[in-house]
Formats: sequence, C-alpha cells, structure tokens
Amino acid sequence: MSAYAEQEDLEKLKAWWKNYGNSVIVGILLGAAFLGGFRFWTQYHEEQLHAAAAVYERMYQSFHGKNPKEVQRLGESLINQYASTPYAGMAGLLLARLQFEAGDVAKARQHLQWVLDKADDAAVRHAARLRLARILLDAGKMEEALPLLHVKDRAGFDSEYKELEGDIRLAMGQHDAARSAYREALKFLTVGSPYAVILKMKLDDLGPEKAS
Repeated sequence: MSAYAEQEDLEKLKAWWKNYGNSVIVGILLGAAFLGGFRFWTQYHEEQLHAAAAVYERMYQSFHGKNPKEVQRLGESLINQYASTPYAGMAGLLLARLQFEAGDVAKARQHLQWVLDKADDAAVRHAARLRLARILLDAGKMEEALPLLHVKDRAGFDSEYKELEGDIRLAMGQHDAARSAYREALKFLTVGSPYAVILKMKLDDLGPEKAS
C-alpha cells in the first residue's frame, strides 16, 4: 500500500470518528453501565434469596416450636421486606395455617388471598387457592368455592383440584358430578399412589351409579 493510500485511509478514519466517535463512546458506556447494573441486580437478588431463606427457616422452626408471636413477626418481615422472593408466598401460607389453627378463619383467608394476588411461584398460588376453596367449603360457601377451581394451568395439581371439586359437588348434592370428579382425580394419580385408596373410598361412599 502506498503512503498516499495510507494517508487517505487515515483521513477517512478521522472523518468517520469525527462524525460517529461520540456515539460509539456513549454506546460503550451504556453497555458497560447495563452490564454492571445487571451484575449488581443479580448479586442483590441472590442476597435477597439467601436472606429470605434464612428468615423462613427460622419462621418454620418457630411454627413447629409453638411460638406463634415469632411466627407472626418473621412472616410479616418476609412479606414486607422480601415480597419479591418465593419465600414471601410461603410465609403467607404458613401464616394462614397459623391463623386457621388458632380459630381466626377470617385472617387465614386474608393471608391466602394475599398469596393468590402477590406470590410469584405458581405452586404456592395453587396451594393457596386450594386451601381457600377448602375453607369456603367448610363454611358452607360452595358457590364461592367452586369458581376458585376454574383454572386452566394446574401445574401438576390436577388430582387435588378434581378431588376438591368432587367434595364441593357432593356438598351441593350433585352426586353424579362428584363421582365424575373423583374418577378424574384418580386418573391423575401415579400408579401405586397411596392416596388412591382415599379417593376410592369416597367413590364407594357414593354408592353405585344410578341406571339411566
């Protein structure tokens, strides 16, 4: 390459840099800032998870240690400070159980509703929905309980949903619908599941199906 050609290329480079150099620098800085921010967020999220896990472990131990005040305190801490972690939803479930066992059904329902509205984990929301429907059934509010079971993606809780539907239908006096729901629940159980015995007992209690 001649010195003239090299000089020409150098002039082109200078001209290009004059026009676009600032944009390149800004782009590099933005990219670095994004990468740094992403790493910071990832580290912060992991720290939140570890901290929430430790709090939930203490809450769980307090529950089984029969220390309801500590359970309440730790549960509220998880919900208020670690709402973005799965442990907040799990805390809501445990608080609901605590209140239910203490006889405060209204507060138990409030906690379960919070889990339904706020929890990120699908399995936790399904557990809350099933428990809330069961509470409504026990209160004789079948018409309120049944719509809670109308969800498309049941994430492996199909048998639990169909069994509870059967219980609700039975309470409503709809024996054929209850029988059908129990049979569907059995289909979702794995072969040899010990819970199949309970479902079969519920079917037997319904007696033989009436001939059409």
